[in-house]
Amino acid sequence: MTRGWEQTFAEAEKKVILLAYRRLLRACGDFLDKSGRTELRRAFRFAVEQHGDMRRRSGEPYILHPIAVALILVREIGLKDLSAVIAALLHDVIEDTDTDIETIQAQFGETVARLVEALTKITRVQSPLDSVQAETFRKILLTMADDIRVALIKLADRLHNLRTLAGLKPEKQAKILAETEYIYVPIAHRLGLYAIKTEMEDLILRYREPEQYEEIARKLQETARERERYIQRFIEPILQRFKTELPVSFKVESRVKSISSIYQKMKRQGVPFEEVYDIFAVRFILNSLPETEKADCWRAYSIITSLYRPNLHRLRDWISQPKATGYEALHITVMGPEGKWVEVQIRSRRMHEAAEYGLVAHWRYKGRQNGHPSAYDEALERWLNRIRSLLETPDLPMVDLLSELQLDIAQEEVYVFTPKGELRVLPAGATALDFAYEIHSEVGRHAIAAKINGRPVLLNTVLQNADQVEIITSDRAEPSEEQLSFVKTARARLKIREYLKQQRKQAIERGKAIFEWRLRHMGIRPDDPMIRELLWYLCLPSLEELWYRLGKHKIDLTRIQDFIRLKRLSQGTTPIIDQLSQQLGLLSGAIEVGQNEEPHTYASCCYPIPFDAIMGYVTADGLVIHRTTCKEIQRLLSLDSTKVRTLRWIPTPQKEFLAALLLEGEDRQGMLLDIVKVISLRKRKNIRSIRIEGRASYFQGIIELYVHNEPDLLSVIRTLAEVRGLLRIERYQANP
Repeated sequence: MTRGWEQTFAEAEKKVILLAYRRLLRACGDFLDKSGRTELRRAFRFAVEQHGDMRRRSGEPYILHPIAVALILVREIGLKDLSAVIAALLHDVIEDTDTDIETIQAQFGETVARLVEALTKITRVQSPLDSVQAETFRKILLTMADDIRVALIKLADRLHNLRTLAGLKPEKQAKILAETEYIYVPIAHRLGLYAIKTEMEDLILRYREPEQYEEIARKLQETARERERYIQRFIEPILQRFKTELPVSFKVESRVKSISSIYQKMKRQGVPFEEVYDIFAVRFILNSLPETEKADCWRAYSIITSLYRPNLHRLRDWISQPKATGYEALHITVMGPEGKWVEVQIRSRRMHEAAEYGLVAHWRYKGRQNGHPSAYDEALERWLNRIRSLLETPDLPMVDLLSELQLDIAQEEVYVFTPKGELRVLPAGATALDFAYEIHSEVGRHAIAAKINGRPVLLNTVLQNADQVEIITSDRAEPSEEQLSFVKTARARLKIREYLKQQRKQAIERGKAIFEWRLRHMGIRPDDPMIRELLWYLCLPSLEELWYRLGKHKIDLTRIQDFIRLKRLSQGTTPIIDQLSQQLGLLSGAIEVGQNEEPHTYASCCYPIPFDAIMGYVTADGLVIHRTTCKEIQRLLSLDSTKVRTLRWIPTPQKEFLAALLLEGEDRQGMLLDIVKVISLRKRKNIRSIRIEGRASYFQGIIELYVHNEPDLLSVIRTLAEVRGLLRIERYQANP
């Protein structure tokens, strides 16, 4: 090392930096020759000299971050590529120092320079019209088609940022967690990097729900020894049969379900930790040759199911038909000793390596098996083609496009056929109308029905594997708002929205002409303050919405005329809009949009009430207020954090707010009456609506009621807990 570098850090820090570098050098040892090690050492020296004495928020030397990113890239993502490792070491040099790309190209060559430049472009997003996050997402997707290594380095960078998140402020943490959940987790899933995806999800849960995370982690630790003993009892008879009946050697592994997966299953099924039966899985990895691996996997399956009774509804054959990500394996759930269900996974060694490193394993070997494209190559190419077609859609705001694309990014797939037998691959859950748009946008636009396997069906019919689909069209048919509620593909959504947007634009132009003509006829200027009160009177959020409804003939002009006449008769009274402003109970915490007259609404997905931690999302019609734990505000935060505001409440003692409770319990006679008595009689709360659904002797329901604030609602919850047979009471929050 140079003398200048030695003088930059204290002795203890120099030792830490050198130790981190040597770990990286050892990790690269199996794919670097002597010249490669020399090149890596030169890149390390260059990076440490350029970053100098820069520090992270934690106070540690900044150079430790790029070293850690490079180590994640090699060890955990499995990318054994010298250019990528060097690019990882240098990925922040242009962004954070005075070094230019020409210097990097002169020092390390064109490939490294191109990777570093692509990473810098992703970081330095300049997008005045769309959100920074959306543009970042677009850049990552575009670079994936050009060079997958850029996306892999970004994933490694984000994972290390998550691991060192503790030193950041809560608002910065919230932004990074939201971006990770809606951008990086789906990309990791789509590339088959399940270990990376799982750790990201666990870290998100650790910061958002620390108590639940620690509780599940503690219970996993407490049950670890018992779990290991059970696995040994389970696999012992299988091992004996495999040794005598299986023609290949094998390896046995067990894996524990991730904390985030356990938590999501507990929430989804409403069960405690002890009732999540698939906490662990047993995996058999066969050392088969490529030409016999499928037959060997089925032979292993036959042996296991002869020993333990299988649940055929839980059989997943991803060997005959790999997952959308290219994942290949046999999964089966069998009844093990003591009446416990056990998930078993069967893979060949090739399948296992692909499952561990996803697309990286195939990229490393050019993705070919015996000269043919692998399942991963075909799956990735289909997905990239879908991305290209979406990104090439003209005149579409990037936030809207990527919001739709995010829905499509981690989907499984369904395989269907045209009447001529041509294969089409769509996301699982896709409908006949999605298929129509997959054929051509004009076919989708004019579709009125479909035939599936010769049988006439509606356009919202969900497609199944191997369906043969024919679309019936009519020149008079056109897209509708209703279709957006059931189509699944981003392409179909975008095309329908494009058409509806054009129709809305035309309706607004017609309505504006009608409105301005009427104002001129009545002698009123378009900027008259009376127009604001008219919008309040009609319960409309904006003038544009008024024009739209006039253009669609949804508002009678006589209502507008009557209002204006009444206003002229009541000169000198307090304007209606000012009366409304006096009732507003929300102010912002250090943002300019928090004045009393600021239009706002309360989100119906999460029912915010006073004393909740809240955020507002800025729309054309004002702020939409969400609880900070709401999934929808997390999604919006990931797409465009510039439109999200942190808010605070001011006292509103005389105002009531709509809240909602999710109730589950015993479906006994008189249960609903007991619940209503508590809310209406004992707590004297006004109930707005009740939705109850019973299944056998169990019920689930959602009750909307009016309360003053969170303590008021908690008092209701505590009293409801006294109702016999009521097993679950919590605040309701819709899933986006």
